[in-house]
Amino acid sequence: MRYLLTIVADGMPEPEKLAVLQRECPRWVHEMDGRGVRLLGRELDPPEATTTVRVRHGETLVTDGPFAETKEFMAGLDIIECANLDDAIEVAASHPVSWYTAIEVRPFAGDLHLGEAAAAFARGDACGEPFLLVTWMGGTPATPVHDQAVADEGDGWRRDLDRRGLHVLGDALGRPDTATTVRVRDGSTLLADGPFVQGEDFIASIDVVRCQDRQEAVELAASHPVARHHAIEVRPFCNE
Repeated sequence: MRYLLTIVADGMPEPEKLAVLQRECPRWVHEMDGRGVRLLGRELDPPEATTTVRVRHGETLVTDGPFAETKEFMAGLDIIECANLDDAIEVAASHPVSWYTAIEVRPFAGDLHLGEAAAAFARGDACGEPFLLVTWMGGTPATPVHDQAVADEGDGWRRDLDRRGLHVLGDALGRPDTATTVRVRDGSTLLADGPFVQGEDFIASIDVVRCQDRQEAVELAASHPVARHHAIEVRPFCNE
């Protein structure tokens, strides 16, 4: 089963912690890649670079900044493949980030396909400018989270982007109650049920698209069927 590891941050780490992360994170990546557990991962730009997109009554509404106004935020992601949740939690607990902040572990709802475009994205090869589209749901207006019609529309949106050569990877995530947030403190693994962001709103899906620029990414977000009811974050990736 494939899982999304959401790398959580709450600002720039203190110099001592930063030094540990800079030393230990590459070691973790090398180990997980070698074991065939980690399929890909990338760091995101800071949340200030985020744009939030909504579509209401046919009009695209664009605001600067992330959807959720919280201290903790998504700083990056890793996609891993494990036999079960226990194994995925063990992998997350071995990630150095879990020693200082948290990592959310959540399964993908469907069969996440990772083709050559995803492999090129993982390598950082030129394939247009990549953006992460984060779909937020919940709250109001009320739309069934896993309504089949909504899921079918989302699949159709992905197929259209595939045909246009713009979709890199993405799928719906499991329900919020399938998420586990992992922290490691003083050598003990601490688990909390649910996503790292508490509240009515939650991340329902992720997609990586490749675009000419941010404006095209915003247009793709606005074309997502969920944008008519909820919100889509447009997040640029860090240039490595």
